[in-house]
Amino acid sequence: MRVLRALGDAFSYFSILPLRSSESAPDDAAIAFLPLVGLVIGALAGYAAYGIGLLTHSQLAAAIAAWVLSIALSGAIHVDGFLDCCDGLFAMAPPEKRLEIMRDPHHGSYAIVGMAILSVLWLYALAQVPATIMPAFLPIVGFLGRLAVAVVRTRAAIAVGVVPLAVVFFWPPRFAAIVLVGIGILTTGIVTIFARHRLGGVLSGDCYGAAIVVTEVGLLLTYPALALLR
Repeated sequence: MRVLRALGDAFSYFSILPLRSSESAPDDAAIAFLPLVGLVIGALAGYAAYGIGLLTHSQLAAAIAAWVLSIALSGAIHVDGFLDCCDGLFAMAPPEKRLEIMRDPHHGSYAIVGMAILSVLWLYALAQVPATIMPAFLPIVGFLGRLAVAVVRTRAAIAVGVVPLAVVFFWPPRFAAIVLVGIGILTTGIVTIFARHRLGGVLSGDCYGAAIVVTEVGLLLTYPALALLR
């Protein structure tokens, strides 16, 4: 029962899927299920994009659908963290002031520029993934994009992610799966280390959200190279 409650809390807080209503911030048990939330969001966005691709015969339309749904189904919670980090981490201010800026609900010029750059890269990356591949590839990206962050927050995520991760390693070719996992860990590590340095050793929830978004886009950008390995 506790496991189901934690799973419901994870979907309630990190997505708009109405599995369970939760007013409080997620605890470690809920955060452990964050990779599964990403897997489901990726699957829903991937299949919807595939359907749009079939209807319109447009790769761009499929990419836009995947982009919009990836953000919308997550409630834009991770994108919001990315925007806050753009404003805070790049501000010319002491670490305490940067944290204060990140807590401000309003977004400034750094956030606007950051979102513009992110959107271009995100859409470009999705446009390189054939619509027929999206139902399989986007769940992997959604899962791996959140796994490293979840493990950093709580080691319980390892137990939750072990079965899906094993499935990823059987996704042909196996070397491509290893590359994806490595890129996911490396990207998350770079973002969190940079954030910790800029904030004087502190990491906020916004930093983890930013790491998820940047890691997802980084994983998507690798698809053309991975396709050559098939």
